[in-house]
Amino acid sequence: METSKNGIDLIKRFEGCKLTAYKCSAGVWTIGYGHKGGAHKGLTILPETAEHYLKSDLKKFENHVNDFNNRFKYHFTQNQFDALVSFAFNVGSINQLTANGTRNKKTIAEKMLLYNKAGGQILEGLKKRRQAEHDLFTVDAPTEKIVNVDSIARDVIAGKWGNGATRKKKLTDAGYDYETIRKRVNEIKKGG
Repeated sequence: METSKNGIDLIKRFEGCKLTAYKCSAGVWTIGYGHKGGAHKGLTILPETAEHYLKSDLKKFENHVNDFNNRFKYHFTQNQFDALVSFAFNVGSINQLTANGTRNKKTIAEKMLLYNKAGGQILEGLKKRRQAEHDLFTVDAPTEKIVNVDSIARDVIAGKWGNGATRKKKLTDAGYDYETIRKRVNEIKKGG
């Protein structure tokens, strides 16, 4: 996947474009749309260079998010992908956010909002950015999932969801409460 215009616009909105190098809130020399490589005091660039840096920087973070999407079978929507690229562009990666691929999408969305600090202080700009990324990430999420627990539990017993940790991950990623399903599976097995 590649970042859509929607995702690029979100990144541009929060990064802003500075054609003269400056120190970001973390104290790192930055230029253009949050580009850090080679930025130093006194450096100036043209708007076209800022666009070039942005496209180049996006590739790194797109590859990073695509790697997680492929390795951990997240099946990110375009909006989720864009939100995560924006997050990684700002933070550096999604490793910690996803707990190295062990968190489900719902938990990722919840945890995303917590990355709003620099130097131990909550920054209003980061708070707003995380909210915008969260909103973009969750825009495709169903507001309510109607679950027939008995039906899912019987599918689990039939082996349709796999075994062990694989089953737990599949159920959780699909948005089901694993403990509720597990409890019902045990009840059915005991004749309940």
